[in-house]
Amino acid sequence: MITIKKAASLTGLSVKAIRHYESCGLMPEPERSGAGYRMYSESDIARLQQIRYFREMKFPLTDIAVLLDAPAEEIQTALIRQQAEVDRVLEEYKRAQMLLQSVLPEDIDAAALSAAPDVCRPAIVATDLQNDILEGGALACGRIHLILPQLRKLFAKARRMGVPVIYVCDRHYKNDPELQLWNNHMMAGSYGVQIIDEVKPAPGDSVVYKNRFNGFVNTTLDKTLRQMQINTVIMTGWRSDVCVAQTAIEAFYRGYRVAVADDGVNSTTEAEHRQGMKLLAINYNIDFYPCETILENLLQQE
Repeated sequence: MITIKKAASLTGLSVKAIRHYESCGLMPEPERSGAGYRMYSESDIARLQQIRYFREMKFPLTDIAVLLDAPAEEIQTALIRQQAEVDRVLEEYKRAQMLLQSVLPEDIDAAALSAAPDVCRPAIVATDLQNDILEGGALACGRIHLILPQLRKLFAKARRMGVPVIYVCDRHYKNDPELQLWNNHMMAGSYGVQIIDEVKPAPGDSVVYKNRFNGFVNTTLDKTLRQMQINTVIMTGWRSDVCVAQTAIEAFYRGYRVAVADDGVNSTTEAEHRQGMKLLAINYNIDFYPCETILENLLQQE
């Protein structure tokens, strides 16, 4: 049993939010210590984490109250319905954004871009390079070793050249909806969630956490890139047909130029790797270069 402050630390919620969920009936009345302090069990923590993730998906509390104890089929239906609602709201905001852009003067970032539209400002996006892919991990695959030596050299060169390296890492909590599809992996606080030592971050690198395949969903990746005035993302990491592909495609839709370090991405089988590469090559305006020359190839095209 742990205190409310410890529960808040473990779940990423505030003490105030936990008390609010109790007052709304989303959480049962907690047990009390001899001194009268709220005490929380492992099942309480799991329920709080589940509430947090439903809130991050913008479900109202009234819906969450039903979903917390709903069967898997009902949860899946609700997720599909919520996806449609989020898409609708996003379209409304996109229309509002277009209207605002049509009447407001260009901001500083837009002015800088228009003054030098052909200047390549790249950043490396390193996807899911985490210990759970190594031997003994929850998603172990020896093919990860095919890309680590090249990536270590590429990341070191990028740092010397002043090119940002941004790690986009899976991080999951118990009852995270994605865990219904996959075994528990990259669990928060575990060894498996940590970045592989061979390609570990250096001072000045950024780390962004995700709980979906797409590195832009529910993350700060886009904000991080915009703040750095990045217009070109260099995709590296694991898996080329899933998280790398979905993040690259989202970057394309968000207006970034996308390049792939073709010997710096891979997947669980050669067929899956090739499937991902083919998808990106055929349908999107994506450049492919080896790790050794990708930075020079992109920067020399300015």
